[in-house]
Amino acid sequence: MIINDNDKISSFQCFVLFVSVMIGIGIMFMPSSVAKAVEQNGWFVVLLGGMLSFLAFLLIFKLTMLDPDVTVIELLTNAFGKIVGTVFSIMYVIYFIIFSSFETRLIAETAKEFLFTLTPNEVLVITFLLSCAYLSRYGVEVIARMCEVLMPGIVLIIIILSFFVYQRLDFSNLLPVLNISFLKLLKGIGTTIFSFLGFEVFLFFMPYIRRKDKLIKSAFFGFLVTVLLYEVIIIFATADFGAKEMQTMVWPTLNLFRDVTVLEIVIERPESIVVALWMITTYTTEIIFLMTTSLILARIFNTKEHNFFVFLQLPFIYILSLIPQNISETQRFMDYFSYFFATFLALFLPLVTYTVLSVKRKVKKT
Repeated sequence: MIINDNDKISSFQCFVLFVSVMIGIGIMFMPSSVAKAVEQNGWFVVLLGGMLSFLAFLLIFKLTMLDPDVTVIELLTNAFGKIVGTVFSIMYVIYFIIFSSFETRLIAETAKEFLFTLTPNEVLVITFLLSCAYLSRYGVEVIARMCEVLMPGIVLIIIILSFFVYQRLDFSNLLPVLNISFLKLLKGIGTTIFSFLGFEVFLFFMPYIRRKDKLIKSAFFGFLVTVLLYEVIIIFATADFGAKEMQTMVWPTLNLFRDVTVLEIVIERPESIVVALWMITTYTTEIIFLMTTSLILARIFNTKEHNFFVFLQLPFIYILSLIPQNISETQRFMDYFSYFFATFLALFLPLVTYTVLSVKRKVKKT
């Protein structure tokens, strides 16, 4: 697959891609998930979850820097041979297709709940997928430019909305601090994993990055912005509702911004701003996943372009997105997905691949 010089991304665009791909589907449900696991200590497990995810990215960076001019597809082949390497590569394809199906189903459920109450889920899913696929046909640089325009505005609007919410908070709901067992703490960290996933797309982006030596810096600030944003939402939601009430909520983040009475002066339903913002963040995440999957398939089949593969994956995402019966079942499947599949492909497999390639290089030198 040929990579043109004008399809490469800058350090700032890498930073924006990190934020865009991590802030997505999890931001709406994470407050209630962590409240069920660790009650009012959600802010602490989000901090630990962000730190562990950054360490996992450092492993991915070490692996890809073994040969920065190729993707992990070629590294898997070098480590395990053609057949086994291709099997692992196809697992990444399945991984991103399943991940995309979760994003698609929950964006459809949100749109149906708050905007298009009479529209069937099937229509919402198809519309969302086609709109994402249209942009995913273009290169990494085009998508990075779009995220470059959208992401600063989204973060700014959330900060402004948080300012209005701040005035009604009761921070005593955050007490007592760390009154939980170690096992509960581990379970709580596990619930945050899905919200940070997405950084593993950089297993496939390394050849598209201009300044690879600055990628760690871009990743650090990308994780920092994501963690700070999650912390604001978790702390504010806990202070506003309390841990017990938050455990029963389906849309805790949306409820947090729903009662911003100041905004009701100029807009009838302020929660619609949050729904629109979340749709944009999910949209950017989805197009990055669609493009990543098509880039992997283009590498596997050694084609010059990835455009064809963007539309090829849509029927699978459509079918998978409609399998869960409701939001609760979708969230349960997401937990299984992040505990097992994501842990294997975002952490265990890169670690094993890095070890095998390092040993092979040492043996070759001797």
